[in-house]
Amino acid sequence: MTGESWLQISPPTRETALTPALYQTRIRDVQTGLGRRGLACMVVIKPEHVRYLSGFWGYSTRPEYASPRRLVALVVPASGEPTLIVPKIEFNFASRRTWLRDVRHHVEWAPRPGEVFGGLELLDVVLKEKGLTRGCAGAELGFISARLFGMLSDTFPQLAFEEASSVVEALRVIKSPEEIDIMRISGRMAVAELQAELGAIRAGVREYEIAQRGRAEATRLAAEYVIAHEDNPLPIEHPLNDGHQILTSNERLDMVHALASTRMLGEGDIVLLDFCRIPQLYGYRIGFSRNAALRGLTAQEQELYDIVDHSYDAALDVLKPGLPAEGPDLVVREILEKAGLVDSFVHRTGRGVGLEAVEGPEIGAGDKTILKPGMVVTVEPSIYYQGFAVHVEDTYLITHDGFERLTECPREIRVIPAR
Repeated sequence: MTGESWLQISPPTRETALTPALYQTRIRDVQTGLGRRGLACMVVIKPEHVRYLSGFWGYSTRPEYASPRRLVALVVPASGEPTLIVPKIEFNFASRRTWLRDVRHHVEWAPRPGEVFGGLELLDVVLKEKGLTRGCAGAELGFISARLFGMLSDTFPQLAFEEASSVVEALRVIKSPEEIDIMRISGRMAVAELQAELGAIRAGVREYEIAQRGRAEATRLAAEYVIAHEDNPLPIEHPLNDGHQILTSNERLDMVHALASTRMLGEGDIVLLDFCRIPQLYGYRIGFSRNAALRGLTAQEQELYDIVDHSYDAALDVLKPGLPAEGPDLVVREILEKAGLVDSFVHRTGRGVGLEAVEGPEIGAGDKTILKPGMVVTVEPSIYYQGFAVHVEDTYLITHDGFERLTECPREIRVIPAR
């Protein structure tokens, strides 16, 4: 797939594109949730939630944009029109990126007539205009800092802020047809990135050089897709995304979240390539990883791989709608426990993915969430040792009668001959 054109991919239709109508539906669903909770409004600050509801993202993913000085916030009243608040430095981008009509900016210098100094001051103006300075308001108390929460409480003493992240998260956990379209393409992109990186693996190459090949392929594919589908209602998209690849080899293989380093590959090395930190089309994340080797596996290594592979199949046997999300993790852990490998399995069996690399539900012990059609989750039973690891990860869409794999790719370790 490496180097091939993506121009033949069918574009999203007007019914399945990210249109203003889709965002409006999301806002209405949030407003319904606020009404059920008896909340007058919600102040949305988490960047992924702001993007999900407004379409605006960009630089706002930086931590400083969740602080008063350069606050980005979306005010969603229980009824009525939302307002997007941004620092002036982001005003033009936000105005052109969002479907919302009411976009306001604040400044970080001595304000001139008509300007408002600081995000909290502008938030105060907006809430007063909407008659929302009393009662109960929703906020993402698990996301914002304690400092910002204290400042919100001090600025709005008659407004009680309640944790309301679940109002948005309950919508995001079930992907819309539009999102499923995007994530199907993203899964194919991730597989193409793997192929590009496999072609770069050889003794004498450094880990980061391999990762650069995949990053370049991700950028090319995303750009080519967007250019080919410029009639999509989205404004011009940006194929260059933040994200650094997890890529380890040999003695680093037990460093589960280590990023690609300057380590040089040697003859006989094992390599782990993990793409879950790289945003794909329109910034959506896909869980996907494979293993490669610059030699054939020993009998013991092949046995270890086969045990993990068996646990993977067992996880798929219980991955279906109507069952608790923890189910696959429980069966995987039991198999690895019996094989004496469970201590090297240092994470859950999977999690939801989408605009974030980790979303609900958790495919892990304790999550009783019932799997439903439209959820997109990973399956990734793994073991990690210095010198050898097995980490095979795929992304699955839960369907009405089972699942659909979005990262269609053989699971075996790729043995790369010496070059």
